[in-house]
Amino acid sequence: MFIYGPRRRARRGLRVARLALCLVLAACGPTGPSATATPAANRPTAAAAAGTVTHTQVLTPSATPEPTALPSPTPSPTSFTIGLAELPGSLDPANALNRAGLLIARHLYDGLTAYAPGGTLPIPALAESWTISPDALTWTFRLRPGASFSDGAPVTADAVRLNFERWLTAAPPGHYAFWRAVFGGFAGEMDETGQPLSLIAGVTAPDPATLVLTLNRPDATLANSLAMPSFGLVNPVAFANGAGGALAGELSAGAGPYVLSDASQPGLVRLTRNLGYWNAAALAGGPDELVFKTISDNTQRLLALQTGEIEAMSDVGPDQYLAAASPARGTRLVFDPSLSVLYLGFNQAHAPWGHLDCRLAVSQALDRDRYVAQYFPGDAQVAAVMQPPAVWGYPAQVPALRYDPAAARAHWQACLAAAVTIPVSMTLFVPPLPRPYLPDPAGLGAAVQVDLATLGITLTVQSPDWQTAWLPAVHTGQADLFLLGWTGINGDPDAFLCPLFCGFEAAFAADDTGRPVPPDAELLGLLQDARTANTLPARERLYAEAHARVAAGLPAVPLAYRQTAWAIRLDVQGYTPSPIDSFFGLVYQQP
Repeated sequence: MFIYGPRRRARRGLRVARLALCLVLAACGPTGPSATATPAANRPTAAAAAGTVTHTQVLTPSATPEPTALPSPTPSPTSFTIGLAELPGSLDPANALNRAGLLIARHLYDGLTAYAPGGTLPIPALAESWTISPDALTWTFRLRPGASFSDGAPVTADAVRLNFERWLTAAPPGHYAFWRAVFGGFAGEMDETGQPLSLIAGVTAPDPATLVLTLNRPDATLANSLAMPSFGLVNPVAFANGAGGALAGELSAGAGPYVLSDASQPGLVRLTRNLGYWNAAALAGGPDELVFKTISDNTQRLLALQTGEIEAMSDVGPDQYLAAASPARGTRLVFDPSLSVLYLGFNQAHAPWGHLDCRLAVSQALDRDRYVAQYFPGDAQVAAVMQPPAVWGYPAQVPALRYDPAAARAHWQACLAAAVTIPVSMTLFVPPLPRPYLPDPAGLGAAVQVDLATLGITLTVQSPDWQTAWLPAVHTGQADLFLLGWTGINGDPDAFLCPLFCGFEAAFAADDTGRPVPPDAELLGLLQDARTANTLPARERLYAEAHARVAAGLPAVPLAYRQTAWAIRLDVQGYTPSPIDSFFGLVYQQP
């Protein structure tokens, strides 16, 4: 299980790394108008999606989704061009750092696992199944027969082992930033207590179809992490001679649905269909060629879409929503589900926020519907829990959070009656600049001030420099209240709840010496159990209990989920909105 206490410093560093890296994922870019969330009662549960699960088996081949029937494709070879806002940088999945590079990598490289369409539930990919030992320290993956890299070389357990050894040793040299953020560190690195930072202790290939990962500590999020585009598998011939930086020139490096055909021109990357792809049915009728074209100017990118130069564009800004959603010009908006949550956090080490009635009063004084309507440009929905609906583990029974000024006043009177100290003025830390999850921080901060003033709470807004002052102050526990957002980079519920509430930092709670502590011991226990459970149904049940505990104990109040937007031409069909960008299964068809 997790080690807390002596390892806090290492874990806090990991959280900061994750905070920096989350900004390159889908949910962290400009966003589009909100789509109605699928009611929890109508969404498949993790257990249902996973199929039959034994006490050791997490997923079986039956969890692979059946190919969706697609409209009749254009009979001649097709090309589909996507307009990007930035240059992709590295196309090596292990070293791609921005949204553009990761988007392209998802089409070139498959991993052991993948995300179910439209969500974040891990499903088989190059591994057709896996099992977990009773102590949760050994994961055994059975590789999919017949899968090959695009040069025809088979995807063997030894090839996968060499990928893990490359990530674990950071050789050839490179950023490997997502490896550190997700897996903790590299071989030989230790924390201050002498414990290894890396989650992975070792990797072996006992036979060509079997890969065995040994962990330094249980971590049930592994299947989600391995689905990230950063951990797409590369043919070892591409990096065997220290050529990690040259992967962009390799035509046979991946086992994904497309093959890199040309990246010689700046701002233009061409991919062609991988004719030997193991899951060819998923591409039935899709484009023979994908072209990623960088058009950094937002206006020019939209014009290119409207004139037919490109078929889709990323990074649609709020000022472009109306023009992009224009049937008259042959375009529409497509909204990806959110992968982030905006929340108001309480520092329970500061009076009066250690008292539940005081926190309840604030939660019921916040008019979250008004916030979403007034301070977001039509691209967000009110948050119910501390993870967005598209992330698996979203509870079927959503805890009730309501705006109720009368109840808020009653709780505040109970807070005062408890004889807790009420400072004359308290600090509300508000980001100094717009964030992807918070487009109008000053407006929302002022609205929170007004709502809490109705209880007699006086707040002083603090908005110092983000990097040098704001983040250090909040994470070391100097704020009384704070507005902040979080993105779960691997799409696992743990990636939302544990970084915030497992006691890695002092933002929510600290002891008398200022050392970080979990804000809720019962919640901590649920999150520890969920991270070590070795079946999805067990984890789903534990996260439902954890969300209920957050609603009861209120270490934070969820406020909003903001979404990303793409603009796509009307004659392009087959795109499945997803928290993780992808353009699989596309076809041309008259709308």
